[in-house]
Amino acid sequence: MSSDNSVSLETTSTSLSEDPLNVAFEDIDYTVRSGILAGGRKTILKNVSGCFNAGELTVIMGQSGAGKSSLMDILAGYTKPTNGRLLLSGRLRNEKIFRRRSCYILQDDKVQDTLTIFESLTIATQLKLGNHVSTEQKKRRVEEIITSLGLSRARNTRAGSLSGGQKKRLAIGLELVSEPSIMFLDEPTSGLDSSISKQLIFLLHLLARQGRTVVITIHQPSAALLRMVDKLYAVVGGRCAYTGSVAGLLPYLEQLNLTCPPYHNPVDFLIEICNENANALVEHSQNGKCEVWSEYNPIETDDNFVENNIKNEEVYLTTLPAPKEDSTNKILLKMKSTYSNPVWKQFATLTRRSLLSLWRNPSFTVMITGIHCSMALFIGCLFHNIGEDAKYVRDSYNMLYFSLMFLMFTAFSSVSIHFPDQIPVVRREHFNRWYTTGAYYTSTLASTLPTQTVCTLCYATIVYYMTGLPLDAMRFATFSWTLLAVSYVALCIGLLNGSIFNIKNGVVIGPFFIMPFTIFSGFFLRYSDAPSIFRWMFHVFISKTRLSGPSFCYIWNGSTQIALLRLVLPLHIPVQVYSRH
Repeated sequence: MSSDNSVSLETTSTSLSEDPLNVAFEDIDYTVRSGILAGGRKTILKNVSGCFNAGELTVIMGQSGAGKSSLMDILAGYTKPTNGRLLLSGRLRNEKIFRRRSCYILQDDKVQDTLTIFESLTIATQLKLGNHVSTEQKKRRVEEIITSLGLSRARNTRAGSLSGGQKKRLAIGLELVSEPSIMFLDEPTSGLDSSISKQLIFLLHLLARQGRTVVITIHQPSAALLRMVDKLYAVVGGRCAYTGSVAGLLPYLEQLNLTCPPYHNPVDFLIEICNENANALVEHSQNGKCEVWSEYNPIETDDNFVENNIKNEEVYLTTLPAPKEDSTNKILLKMKSTYSNPVWKQFATLTRRSLLSLWRNPSFTVMITGIHCSMALFIGCLFHNIGEDAKYVRDSYNMLYFSLMFLMFTAFSSVSIHFPDQIPVVRREHFNRWYTTGAYYTSTLASTLPTQTVCTLCYATIVYYMTGLPLDAMRFATFSWTLLAVSYVALCIGLLNGSIFNIKNGVVIGPFFIMPFTIFSGFFLRYSDAPSIFRWMFHVFISKTRLSGPSFCYIWNGSTQIALLRLVLPLHIPVQVYSRH
């Protein structure tokens, strides 16, 4: 799209009802790397085309592995196609503007389990709407969504205690905050029973009736769900087998001499015959370009749906707020930035959310604090009062080395195990423009530091007192700060490990991140004995044999190097040289 068209699209869009958006795609190819050998490619989608109109609920269906989710990822902008064109209302779409007007709810739609529905929606308005919308508008928007989605009775219930259907509706409500014109949902009925699935599809049906373009993937929709679907898009082997209305499916099959048995779900029949008649179906639909069967056939009115199909006291979906003239969508489109808030505001909001989550789930904090205090008492008993006698200098050094390693591994492991659970939430929120990845990682680190600081200081205080180290404020401050610095570095490395690998792989690969700090600490290998090509690692990784300053003293005796930490020696005891001889 040219720059002129981009400006025109952005400035003329006012509300969903005034500016409906049709999503179209032409000749889409998508291949992925297959196998270890470079150059091996597997075709997922092959030259598919189609058009999904505003005001309609479109279902992408097909067998497992047919390419439904891959097509959805491409349409939502989550993945780039190998070849082809993506259109928005007949024009090449501008990805930046498209991202502002669309949302993508993944199949694994996890939410913050420790926050209530009201708190989750409130934080969503702060992140997605920023200062461009008044506080009163944000509050009104939250109340509208809670009422519309039938979540009023559970508004103060934590997300972790919600049912599957309520959690799905909450995930949808979080994205409705910014009134998206286009909504993509991957397998929204996965894991739900037929009753809850029917309620959820009805909700999406009403959202589409407001002028939105709603596209979802379903493996095999039931007959009850089909009555609320406007358009089907069947995928077989990465190609389009049918595109059109539900009512047009049977005539379409009859033209190919494929007769559906009486009282048989036509969609089930289409799935059954797809493999045997794939080429004929793809040719007849022109791989998605044939729109003859896409004429809109009105089904029952929304009032009849409510009366006949949705008889559940927890659902009040008829009160869904329609797009208004002062729509937040209009405000968000005028922003030049991709995100509604500056990075510092994102950081503050995310940090507040993380601290609230930690406060609501204190079991992990209590457990990690108890581990540090218990280990400190154990080490204090093992090395009791060794700081008062110079002959225990080697034991003092061993105690300090163990303290550093213990704090390093506990800080590293706690983040590596805890952080991967948040990846699904981060993936959805970041893709839907809630915040930048930098703001999230820094807020996660900032919210973790208080707990780690308290645990480290508790450990340092208990160990320092029980081992009889010199009662000097400067020495205790140096001792504590050294332990804190090591634990902070381990936190950062653990965050890196947790963001790259899942829990299982992180546990296996994680020690490779930490081992260099142990090998090149000077305890196992001396700097002078190390090969010259590895000596630079002593400067990069945490090393106790290369530190200098008033707190450390190095004593050499021939080929033996004994690193004595000056802070563990009483002030009145002179430094002595120890020799293996």
